[in-house]
Amino acid sequence: MLFSSAAFIFVFLPVVLLGYHLASKMGSRVEFVWLAAASLFFYGYWDARYLFVLVGSILVNFLFAGKIAAASGDERRASAWLIAAVAANILLLVWYKYFFPTVGFLQSIGLQTPDWVAVALPLGISFFTFTQIAYLVDLSQGAAAKQGIISYVLFVTFFPHLIAGPIIHHSEMMPQFDARQRKGLQADDMALGMTWFILGLSKKVLLADRLGPLSDSLYAQPAALDPVATLIGVLAYAFQLYFDFSGYSDMALGLARMFSIKFPVNFNSPYKARNIIDFWSRWHMTLTRYLTAYLYNPISLYINRRRMALGKKISKRATRTLEGFAELVAFPTLATMFLAGIWHGAGLQFIVFGLLHGFYLTLNHAWRIFTPDRPKLQRLMPWPVAMALTGVGVVVGQVFFRASSVGDAMTVLGGLLHLHGGVSMAEGPAVGLVPSTSGFLMNPIHAVAAFVLCFVIVLGLPNTQEILGEAPRESGSERTLLKRLAWAPNFASATIMIALFAGCFLLLDASTSFLYFQF
Repeated sequence: MLFSSAAFIFVFLPVVLLGYHLASKMGSRVEFVWLAAASLFFYGYWDARYLFVLVGSILVNFLFAGKIAAASGDERRASAWLIAAVAANILLLVWYKYFFPTVGFLQSIGLQTPDWVAVALPLGISFFTFTQIAYLVDLSQGAAAKQGIISYVLFVTFFPHLIAGPIIHHSEMMPQFDARQRKGLQADDMALGMTWFILGLSKKVLLADRLGPLSDSLYAQPAALDPVATLIGVLAYAFQLYFDFSGYSDMALGLARMFSIKFPVNFNSPYKARNIIDFWSRWHMTLTRYLTAYLYNPISLYINRRRMALGKKISKRATRTLEGFAELVAFPTLATMFLAGIWHGAGLQFIVFGLLHGFYLTLNHAWRIFTPDRPKLQRLMPWPVAMALTGVGVVVGQVFFRASSVGDAMTVLGGLLHLHGGVSMAEGPAVGLVPSTSGFLMNPIHAVAAFVLCFVIVLGLPNTQEILGEAPRESGSERTLLKRLAWAPNFASATIMIALFAGCFLLLDASTSFLYFQF
C-alpha cells in the first residue's frame, strides 16, 4: 500500500486517524494497540510473508533488549548480549539481502553452488533492522529505557517511518506519545501534516513519476542511445531520485504530524550543497547520522586506541601528515562508505557507488586539512562553480546507483562522452516503456523545459520545511521569498493545496513504488 495510492489516501489513512482519535479517549494503551495493529496491517498488506519476518525480528530483538536491560549492572555481560543481538540482526540482513545475489554471482562466474530457491526481500528490512540495532545500542549505553512489548512494537512499526525511514531513535519518538498532554487529533497538527503530505505527494506523483520512464528507457538498454538521449536519461534519474525521496520524506513527516508526532528532518535540499560533505549532511540525514555514530566513530575510536598503544599522535596536527591522514581520516571514511554501498544493495555497482563517495569525501577532507589558506582559495571558486562540481560528482555516482551492473554504468558514462553511437530517446528500443503521461518528455525540447523547471524548484525555491516554518529561515533574498511562499492556514494556502491534490488525484493510478523501498 503506497502512500501515493488511492487505497492508502482514501481508506487506510482516514480509518486509522478516526480510530486513533477514538482510541486516544480510552487511554494511551488502547491508542498504542490501535496504531501498532494498524501499522502491522499496513506492512502485511504488501505480502503476508513479510509480516512474519517483521514480527519475528521484533520478538527476537525484544528478548535481546530484556537480556541487555537485565545485565545493566554487568558491563561485560551486557556487551556480550549486545554483540549477539547485533550479530543476529546482521545475519537476518545477510540472508535476505545478500546471500542469494552472492550465490547468483558465484554461479555467473562458473562456480558450482547448490541450487537455492531465492526468497522475496522483505520491504524495509534494512530500515527496521537498523532502527532496532540503534535501540539496543542506546539501551546498553543507558540512553534508552526498557519498553513494554506494545510500546516497542509501535516504536518499530509506526507506519510513517516503517518502510523507508527516517531512521529514528527511541528517544525521538516514543516520549512524544508518552508525554503528550493533548489527546486525539489536533486541528493545527492535522492542517500542517496534511499540507506537508500533499506537498510530498505532489513531488512524487507530478514530478518523480513523470521523469522515471525517461531514466528507465536509458538504463533498459544503455548502449542504444545517443549522447543527448543519454544525458536526458541521466538527468531524469537525478531529478526522479531527488523528488521521489524528497516526496517520501515529506509524506512521512506529514503523516507523523497528523498524529502530533514530530520526526527529524531527513532531506534538506541536498542539491544546494557546495561540497560533498555538505551533500551528505543534507541527503538521507538520519542514515548519515546512523553511519557516523555506529560505523565511522567506532572505526575511528579503534584506530585512535591502536595509535596511542603504538605511541603515535592522534591530535589534529597528526592528520596533517600523510600517514596520519590516511589512518585517521581516509581509512574510516572509505570503510564507512564501502559499507554504506553494501547497505544499498549486493551488486558490485553499489560497492563502486560507496567507494566513489568515500573517495569524494576523502578529497573534501584533504582539501580542508591540507589547504592552509582555504578561505582565500574558496573566493577564487564562486559558489555556483562549487555547487556545479559537487553536482557532477553526485550524478556520476548516481549512474552506478541506478545501473544494473558496473558494465552498464560504464556504458552510460561512455555514452555521455560520445564513446559510442546511438539513436534519440524517441527512437530508442525501450520507447515502449514510456507511458502516455510522460510521453511529451520524449521531445528533447520538452525535456529541457522540464529540467529547467526542476532546477528552479530544487535550487531556486525554499524547501518544504522552510515553507512550513519548520526550519531555521535564511537571510537576505531567501527571507523575502520565504515571506511570499510561507504557508499559513488560510484560504490561499488551502486553494493551492486543493489544486495540487486534484492534479495528483488524476495521476494516482500511474504512481509507482518509492525508489528507497528496495533497500
